[in-house]
Amino acid sequence: MNQDIFAGQWKQMRGTLKSWWGKLADDDFEWIGGQKDKLIGWVQENYGQTREQAQHEVEQRMKEYGDTMGDRSGNGIPSATEAVAGMTAKAQELGAAAVSTASEAATAVGEQIGSLAGVIRDHAPHEGAIATVATTVAGGLESAGSYMHEKKYENVATDLTTLISRYPVQSLLAGVGLGYWLARRTKE
Repeated sequence: MNQDIFAGQWKQMRGTLKSWWGKLADDDFEWIGGQKDKLIGWVQENYGQTREQAQHEVEQRMKEYGDTMGDRSGNGIPSATEAVAGMTAKAQELGAAAVSTASEAATAVGEQIGSLAGVIRDHAPHEGAIATVATTVAGGLESAGSYMHEKKYENVATDLTTLISRYPVQSLLAGVGLGYWLARRTKE
C-alpha cells in the first residue's frame, strides 16, 4: 500500500489496526496520523522488533488489508480510473438493456396496434359514414402498427421528437387529451 493510499485510509483502518496491534491507543493513532514510517517505528518500539521486522509486519498487514478490501492490486482502493471505467461499463450495460427492452416493447405495441386495426375492420359496418371513419382509423392504425413493428426504439424517439418540435401546440393538445382519456379509463 503506497503512502498516499495509506494516509487516505488511515481513519477507516482504525478498528483493523487496533485488532492487529492491541497496544495501539487513541493517542498513538493520532500521533501516527497515517504516516507509514511512524507506524513502523511504533511497532518496532512497542513490540520489541527490529526495524526490518516491523517494516515487514506493517507491509504484510497492509497487503492483507488491501486484499480483504477486494482490490486486485493489493492497495485496498480501486484507482479513480478503474472506478470510472467500472461505472461507465455498468451504465452502458444498463443503457443497452433498456434500449433493447424498449425496442422489443415498440415491436410488441406495433403488433398489437395492427391487430386492433384488424378488429376494427372486422366489426365496422360496411356502408355509410361510420364505415368510412372505421376504414380510415383502421388504415391509420395499420400504418402506425407497421411503423412501430419495423422501427427500433431510437428511431421512434427521434421521429417523435421531430414531430413534437414541428407541431408543439398540436402535440400538447394530443398529450392532454391522451392523459385525460387514460385518467378516465383507469377510474372505470
